[in-house]
Amino acid sequence: MLEFRRATPGDALAIHRLNYETFVEEIPQHHPNAERLLVDRFHDTNTYWVGLADRQLVAMCAIRNEHPFSLEQKGVTLPPGEWIEVRLLAVTPAYRNTRTFAGLMRAMLLEATERGVEGVVISGTVREQKLYRRFGFIPFAQPVGTAEALYVPMQLTRSAFMQSETARTLHPKLLLAGPVELSPQVRAALGSQPVSHRSAEASRLLHSVQSRLSDLVKLPHVYTLLGSGTIANDAIAAQLTGRGVIIDTGEFGRRLIDHANRAGLKFDVVPLSSGRLDLKQIEQHAPAWIWTVHCETSTGKLVDVDQLRQYAQTYPTKIAIDAISAVGTTTTDYSFAHFVTFVSGKALRNAPGLAFVAMRERAVPNPSIPRYLDLAGYDPIAFTQSVPLIQAMDVALRELTDEEIATHQSKLDVFVRELVRHGVPVELRDDQSPGIFSFTLPAILSSVELGRQLGFYGYQVQYESVYLRRANCLQVSTMGWTTDRDLQQVAAYIGTWLQKKTAAPESDGFRRGNLGGPNDESFDRGVLS
Repeated sequence: MLEFRRATPGDALAIHRLNYETFVEEIPQHHPNAERLLVDRFHDTNTYWVGLADRQLVAMCAIRNEHPFSLEQKGVTLPPGEWIEVRLLAVTPAYRNTRTFAGLMRAMLLEATERGVEGVVISGTVREQKLYRRFGFIPFAQPVGTAEALYVPMQLTRSAFMQSETARTLHPKLLLAGPVELSPQVRAALGSQPVSHRSAEASRLLHSVQSRLSDLVKLPHVYTLLGSGTIANDAIAAQLTGRGVIIDTGEFGRRLIDHANRAGLKFDVVPLSSGRLDLKQIEQHAPAWIWTVHCETSTGKLVDVDQLRQYAQTYPTKIAIDAISAVGTTTTDYSFAHFVTFVSGKALRNAPGLAFVAMRERAVPNPSIPRYLDLAGYDPIAFTQSVPLIQAMDVALRELTDEEIATHQSKLDVFVRELVRHGVPVELRDDQSPGIFSFTLPAILSSVELGRQLGFYGYQVQYESVYLRRANCLQVSTMGWTTDRDLQQVAAYIGTWLQKKTAAPESDGFRRGNLGGPNDESFDRGVLS
């Protein structure tokens, strides 16, 4: 596999050499010279992206945003808007497969996104027009150049790319704990025409969704809010009275503390230890309610909610559970709980936007709290709702069979076995969630660098959150419509990357390593189908 990154000054010689091999010896665009080096006339203003294998430069492209562009100097009028120009797109023969081209394409689009421009313009060689078009490029002017080196001015906008089926290989496969990879049927439902949320059809769809969710979590009353898990937990805070206990599980347990503080609740905090609750310490507080997350999203660790089930059988304490990262990854009977929150955009495999509160008892009107948090009014729809989101949720729940829920554990097992096979020391504990695997990198390595490299190969994983960056942590999730092969390939990449990074010397402030051979088909996200 290749490693893609922005070039450093130390790459200049290799860039000039590949430039010569491609645009003098292969494409006769410039005259030969004894040094076999070609320095681009815009070299000092170029931003280069390079692909390296075993610390050798094997692919590159140059990006400019300073006018006049090379195309403009050839008399070509650019399309309206702001653009960056991509030039010197070159790949050594051994690495000329669409996987390499796809990595450079992702680099181009990353530059376009970060610079806030319309997209990229490029001089696409005539002989590779089919390849360019398959990646979403379209011509915008007549060919330019000589008969020996004829090029077609082409453009690729960010918006056109996102809508282009021909460029589908560059869409990242989502291995996130939200948003998640959706099925074609769910995506089709999301694109349906909106209808009135007061219509009989909207009520029918919502009843179908809430009935299925009730069966899933084993609680009789489900209320649907338009929003994220934050609004669902705010609604729970508005339901709690008396002095309670909140379990500090980590980042998301502390968010419950923030919810409670903002709601003016009185409570004590009990820390979690290795997934186990300290029931004796909880008993000492004699709480009117206990609030915890089931899966601590920041670590991928589960809280043993069976302990709360046993506690509820002994004490008349209300149990509230944030199950946002748990529902859909495991089959859990929450019938012992009084409140459970979860959302559409995680393991339920729908787009974000719907928040759910499941309750053991029907909500009672409370005029002293904000209207949006008064769940008693949600019968069936209190405020404006997104019917396409509800329709997509209905489709997603029909797809969410017991067999599908069980695949989270099987995919996680595949992922871990592949990590171990590549020499990564991994040990699964009893509190490991089947939906999120989290691991912290050694201090000499960067989780951000690893996450970006996975992105260049078509896999989007979790690493950009502030709490993950702070911990130098990367997460891989099984929540969406992912496959065993997806998890195996990502684990193989991570294992290889870790091995090479820890073995390779540092140079130019960048740790380099061999990420596989040129024709290694173990990683195929960049290959056109």
